[in-house]
Amino acid sequence: MIDNKDLIAQYSIFSKNIKFYRKQNKLTQEMLAERADLSISYIKQIESGTEFKNVSLTAILKLSKALGITVRELFELEQKVKY
Repeated sequence: MIDNKDLIAQYSIFSKNIKFYRKQNKLTQEMLAERADLSISYIKQIESGTEFKNVSLTAILKLSKALGITVRELFELEQKVKY
């Protein structure tokens, strides 16, 4: 069973990876929002890690496509990523 602690930890990895891959692609939050067809406030919310319950599968798929990475990469804890 997944508890809130596990969800929060995974969401933290997810939100940091969004920011990492966005910056790696030299995108602003606005540019990523446009590419992913999501609102800028939604991107800011994800990157700030404030509301993990509001991320849909559709948004995850849009973000992975916009960043040119797999969904799996969004959830992997990479040692090379500096948090």
